[in-house]
Amino acid sequence: MSDATSENKKAHVQDYFSRTAQSYVASVSHSSGQDLQRLIEIGEWDTQQVALDIATGGGHTALAVAPYVGHITVSDLTPTMLEAARAFLERKDVTNADFQVADAEALPFADVSFDRATCRIAPHHFPDVGRAVREVARVLKPGGLFLLIDSVAPADPKLDTFDNTVEKRRDPSHGRSHTLAEWRGFFAEAGLDIEQEEMFRRTHDYDNWTTIAQLSASGKTELEQFILGSEPYIQRYFAVTTREDGHLDHFSIDFVLLKGRKK
Repeated sequence: MSDATSENKKAHVQDYFSRTAQSYVASVSHSSGQDLQRLIEIGEWDTQQVALDIATGGGHTALAVAPYVGHITVSDLTPTMLEAARAFLERKDVTNADFQVADAEALPFADVSFDRATCRIAPHHFPDVGRAVREVARVLKPGGLFLLIDSVAPADPKLDTFDNTVEKRRDPSHGRSHTLAEWRGFFAEAGLDIEQEEMFRRTHDYDNWTTIAQLSASGKTELEQFILGSEPYIQRYFAVTTREDGHLDHFSIDFVLLKGRKK
């Protein structure tokens, strides 16, 4: 990917999250969930540690981590989003955080600076995920952990295409939900040993999911028709359900939690 293409994609991400910042702060699906609980449970935290939360979004992961570490740096590519997260964390009385605008693919931090790094429900927006994971490895101390949660595309190519098409049509700043095999490769190339790998599913309420993204009424209708017009086996895989009036109600997609340790 050329530098110009990459920067253009990042500009789309910044525009999207500048417009939707408050929606993500208020999002129930982002502020809670078994995945966030599991991230805390397996993180091997210590109140002497220095942590980094990458692409914080609404700040929910940083809020969960903050009580377990000595200090956390909260970062995001989009200044408006970061300011919304700062206000949210301050309202929650988080006092051991600092805030830094940061590109996940070029982190503005020194080598071996952090004991822990987290990134939750964000890398599918990154133009070059492999580069971002290598940056995480660079700033982690030896033995440090990277705790990653993100959407995962199925290994089946047709399901992969459908998954990413739906995401892109809902949010044009979406880059790609990678397969589990791709994620394993990113970690291996960065020198991170995967010690834990947990798959889970998230169920989206279609109306809420599209409202958060500020999808237009016509866009919402067209995407609904695309999903409901897909092959039966695709709808079964993504657990598509409809309401009594025939409109799309819910569907589910795959996510992964990876715990990687720097060698």
